[in-house]
Amino acid sequence: MSEPLTRTLASIEAALDQGVYRPGPWAAFLRDAESRSAAERAANAADVSRVSDKLHQRRPRRILSFRTAIRVELAATAVGGAVLAAGLAGTSTVAVLAAAVVLMTTLQPLVKVSAGRVLSIRYSYAYIRGIEPRFKMRYGTYLAAPRWRRIALHLSGTVGSLLALWLVRRLALPELPGTAAVCGVAFWIVAGMNAVPFLAGLAGVRRLGPVGPVNSTSGGAAALELRAALSPR
Repeated sequence: MSEPLTRTLASIEAALDQGVYRPGPWAAFLRDAESRSAAERAANAADVSRVSDKLHQRRPRRILSFRTAIRVELAATAVGGAVLAAGLAGTSTVAVLAAAVVLMTTLQPLVKVSAGRVLSIRYSYAYIRGIEPRFKMRYGTYLAAPRWRRIALHLSGTVGSLLALWLVRRLALPELPGTAAVCGVAFWIVAGMNAVPFLAGLAGVRRLGPVGPVNSTSGGAAALELRAALSPR
């Protein structure tokens, strides 16, 4: 990483350590870093990730290690699968729909984290938001990644919930057609919820009403990266 970027990153970290950081320098650092070569961005990926984690942890959060959070998600997925199997065996609409909710919740992060591993974009840790773990990106690996990998990562974040609904619908259809129909409707609702921020991001919208920042959604973040890739430099 070039000396100016290194100095800026060091000053941001010092301000964070002293508790005097104010918003602005990190966004400016990212804009500057985006204009540099991939080699420059990758040179200090570990330092970028460390400072990003410190920024993220300025607000009190309940932190889980990455491995612990993955185990929680896998265990919950196994429970969801067991409930689904029992619901299908007993033709229980309640059980099947409960399983669909669980699998929608767990497959989304599992698919995205798995895609990140394939794309060489890693995660630092997880934190509890509501009742489920959310995963904090190791941002230096993201910043160093080429644009197409970033887009692919965010798009993968729109797949897991849809996959869960499609799977449950398919399995429920023979014995529980009404339940399958509910899952089918939910599939298109979730698809629409992904499409709206994606289209907003493509249009250059940065904030979407009650949804908040467009880049807080996987579809919106993918669209903003795609828009940046298509914009003339």
